[in-house]
Amino acid sequence: MEKDYDYIICGGGASGLLLSNALISDRFFDDKKVLIIEKEAKVDNDKTFSFWDNQSNVLDRIVFKSWEKAEFKDSEFSSSFNLSPYKYKMVRSDRLYSYMRKKIDRASNFNYLNATVIDIDKVNNKVKTDHGDFLCTIVFSSLYEPKKYDFNKYPLLNQHFLGWTIETENDFFDENKIRFMDFSIEQHKETRFMYVLPFSKNSALFEYTFFGGDIMKNSEYEKEIKKYLKNEGIENFKIVEREKGVIPMTCYPFFNENTDHFIKIGTSGGWTKPSTGYTVKNSIEKIDLIIKHLKQDKPLSKIKFKNRFWFYDVLFLDVLVDSRGKGSKVFSDLFRNNDPLLLFKFLGEKTNIFEEIRIFISVNIMTFVRSLFKRISNFSI
Repeated sequence: MEKDYDYIICGGGASGLLLSNALISDRFFDDKKVLIIEKEAKVDNDKTFSFWDNQSNVLDRIVFKSWEKAEFKDSEFSSSFNLSPYKYKMVRSDRLYSYMRKKIDRASNFNYLNATVIDIDKVNNKVKTDHGDFLCTIVFSSLYEPKKYDFNKYPLLNQHFLGWTIETENDFFDENKIRFMDFSIEQHKETRFMYVLPFSKNSALFEYTFFGGDIMKNSEYEKEIKKYLKNEGIENFKIVEREKGVIPMTCYPFFNENTDHFIKIGTSGGWTKPSTGYTVKNSIEKIDLIIKHLKQDKPLSKIKFKNRFWFYDVLFLDVLVDSRGKGSKVFSDLFRNNDPLLLFKFLGEKTNIFEEIRIFISVNIMTFVRSLFKRISNFSI
C-alpha cells in the first residue's frame, strides 16, 4: 500500500516542533515527506518554556530572557548564587510557535494540518483524523492520554501552577536574578513553592506551584499569589498576562510502547524530567538521539530512556508522594548542603557517580533507603 508520508508527527507542541526543526535542519531528510497534525491554532502565549544550559542550542535565537543569577529560599534559609557556566533561559510559547511555523511553511517537503487525531493504527501505520486518514512509515506522537495507564507501580504526581506576569508602578526587581524556588510559603501538607522570573525592574512572572495535591480553582492560586506579593511589599501593580498549566511528573516507562514505526515524544514519551517537570532541554537531547537512529537506520524500538537517573527519579518521586508536605525539606537540604551548580548539573543528568554520592549523603538518606526497600520488597523497580 502506498504511503502518503514518510513521517507523521501527531502534535504541534514543543516536542513536535523541535523534531520538525531537526528534520528541516538536516539535508539528509530533504526527500522525506512529513505531515504535522495539530488540533489547536497555536498562536498565543499559552505557556513559557524554561531551562538551564551551558551551551548554545536551537532555541537561543528566540529566548525571551536569560539570567545569570538565582536564589533559593525556605522559611529558615536563603541562598543567592551565580549560575555560571549556566544560564537560565526562558522562551515564550508564541515565539516558539511563530518561529517554527515559518520554518515549516518554507519547507517544501512539510505539510501542516489543523485537525484532531482520532486514532493511531500502529499495525498499519495509519493516522485517523477528522480530516481524513493518512498512511506513513513512522509515526511520532506527542498525544498524552493518562487515562490509558495504570500508575500504581510508578505514581503520577501532577505539577500544577498558575502564574501572573505583573507590572509595578516603581522599579522593584533585580532583573538579573530568578527566584528558582521559594518554599517559605505555607505548605498545607503538600509541596508548594513560588517561582519568580523578573523580566525588567518593574515586570516579573510570579508562579504559584504545587508538586502533587488536587488541582484547585483559579481563585485559590490567585489568593496565594496576592498574599505573596503583599508580603513582598508589592501592592500597586497590574496583571498583564496569566498562565496556568499541569505537568505530569512520573517515571512510567512510556517508551516501552515504542516500535520501529511508532515513537512517543515529549511528555507523552516520558521526556519530562520526573523530579522537576522540565521538558524542553530533555526534548532537544532525545531528538538528537532519534535523528541519529534515523540516519543510521538503527531500530527505533531500541531507543530507551532508562538509566541511573531514571532510577533516582523513581525514588525521589516516591519520597514526594509519601512526604505529606515535607518535600520542601528535601529540596532545602539539597540547596543548603551542596554547591547549587552541582545540583543543576545533577538535575541535568551530567554528574558522575562520585558527585551523586556526595549529593545523596547531604540529605536524610534514610528517607530514600526506605523508598528503595519498599520498591525491592514489592518487586517494583
